[in-house]
Order: sequence, then C-alpha cells, then structure tokens
Amino acid sequence: MTPPDSEVDVAAPLAAACKKRGSLLRDRELEAVRLVNGAGDGMPGLFVDRFGDVLVVHVEETGTALLAEFVEALAARVEPRAIYAKEVRRSVRTVAKEALAPMLVWSKDASVGEDEAPELTVREHAFRFLVRPCEGYSPGLFLDQRDNRLDLAREIVARLKKRPECTVLNLFSYTCSFSVAAALAAKESGIAHARCHVTSVDLSQRWLDWGVRNFAANGLDPAAHEFARGDALTFLGIAAKKKRHFDVLVLDPPTFATSKQSGIFQVERDYPKLFELAVRVAAPGATLLCSHNQRDFTRPALVKKLKAGAVKAGRRILRLDPFQSPADFPGADLVNPAARGYWAVLA
Repeated sequence: MTPPDSEVDVAAPLAAACKKRGSLLRDRELEAVRLVNGAGDGMPGLFVDRFGDVLVVHVEETGTALLAEFVEALAARVEPRAIYAKEVRRSVRTVAKEALAPMLVWSKDASVGEDEAPELTVREHAFRFLVRPCEGYSPGLFLDQRDNRLDLAREIVARLKKRPECTVLNLFSYTCSFSVAAALAAKESGIAHARCHVTSVDLSQRWLDWGVRNFAANGLDPAAHEFARGDALTFLGIAAKKKRHFDVLVLDPPTFATSKQSGIFQVERDYPKLFELAVRVAAPGATLLCSHNQRDFTRPALVKKLKAGAVKAGRRILRLDPFQSPADFPGADLVNPAARGYWAVLA
C-alpha cells in the first residue's frame, strides 16, 4: 500500500463506504454492521465492524501504514464511543492469546479505559447477541452470517407450518448465534404447539456458556435445549448409533481444530467426512447450511466435497443453493466467507 507520506485520502473512501451502507446504518434494529470491507471498499487491508457505539478495526499488513490516519477519519465520520484495533493473523494457532486481542486506539472520553473489556448487547433484527470487542479470536458474532441467520429462521418457521416439531443441530456452534436464530424463530412463530429443539455442539465450554447467555438475552430457556461440549465428528458418530435425526443442520467449521477424539480437523481435507456423518443423522428432506472460512477453499471445491460425502453416506442432494454476500460485504468471493457456502437440501 502507498505509504502515509504520499497523503493518501482515507476520508473519501470511508465516506463512500458509509454511504453505501446507508440503509443498514439507519436501521434501528441493526447494531452490528461491517462498515469497511477491505479492497471491496477501496481500502485494502482495512476492515471495520460496528457493534453499537464501538468500532473494531481489523488490520492486515497492507493496511498498517494508514492505521493512525484511518482511525482519526473513523472517529470524525462515525463518532463512536471507542475504537479498538487488532492485527489480522493468517494462522492463530501459534499466536499468543494476548497478541490476538484488539487494543484500544481511540476513545471519546475517559469512560473507556485501556484495561476495560466491555461486553455489549447488540441488536440484529429480532435477535440480541452479547459481543466483546476486546475478545482475541472474535467478538462473539460473525457479521457475514447475518443473512444466513435470517434465512435459517425462515426455514424453521416454514417447517413448523408443515409440522409443529423441528430438530436442529448446530455443529461448531461457537457462541450459538445460529441456535438463537432457530429457537427464537420457533418461539415467535405464532404457530400453535410449535416446538423446536436445538442442539449446539462445540469443543469449548466457554463458548457454550456464552451461548447459554445469548439464549437468556433473547428470552429463551436454555434448559429446553441441549448444549453439548465435544468434538463434532465424535458427536455425529454417537448420534448415528443412537439413531438420532435432525431436520436442519448447521455446519460452519473453523479452518483448523484439534480434539483428543478426532485429532486435527482441517476444513478442506475433512469436509467430505463431516458432511457424510452429518447426512447420516439428517432426517428425510433435511436442510443443511454448509459454510467455512478458508479463503482458498473455493465454491466448486466445496461442491465436490459435499457430493462426495453424500455419495459415501448413500444420500442424494436434491438442491444446492449458494449463499449471497450481505450488502455490507462487497468485493470478490475470496474475501467474503459467506459467499462460499451453500444450503443443501436432501432427498
């Protein structure tokens, strides 16, 4: 990127990015929005997420030279309460947790201290989510999956209209935002005797506890649902032996994961196995959300993995509907994780 002494104007592309998201920023029921999406907004290496009145800047190596100027432009344009910044690391497995955490780089007043780790409740349409801007890996909510959460909610309601019971399995559930979307959609559907039981599976008890609190923040009873700590592949194997079946499944694995039961999970290599095991516990006509976050794992490659897994499980895929990038995530598919996935409908 051009160095700062060439007087690069960051204010103009920032203003254009905000204007492009005008309808999202004016939506009072939407407090979590990506303000800047790197090269998609003409600002390579710079990404900004808004969580209420707090901004989190993600900086790649190509954007570090402009960070100070960019933060000042953000403060003037958006008028937030605080701005945090973190360096984007391609491999987080070998990086100390402290190095991943965003640092306070600007605050409106002394009410925000450098040592604070604020927790916010942000609105995303009907949903409420707890986010922590200072969290190292992620603040607790993936904004690029916002439209998919809405689509999942619609899928649950559509199924409940046909049959008043629905089972959902959310693997690699993280803080359970998809689980909240499914459970709240059922609760607010207005359908008599509607019941949606959601099972959330994650290796981390910390993330699951966060998910429990997300349920409570939405007026949902966590005790009516299942939060299972464990390895996703192992869970699927046990579920198959117990002959459990699910109507809707969410597969959104990390690029890498390590567990005592299954060893190292690598998303591109192991997606066929994941999908195979998932469809073995999928009910007839089940819908599966199939996503990932690996930049060079392309859509055509994912389709091959899904078809291979289905064949091995002896199931047939009726339809693969590609995700659409949210309006606040412009740019090539390579920088848009949400643009790489599919909704898979089984026979």
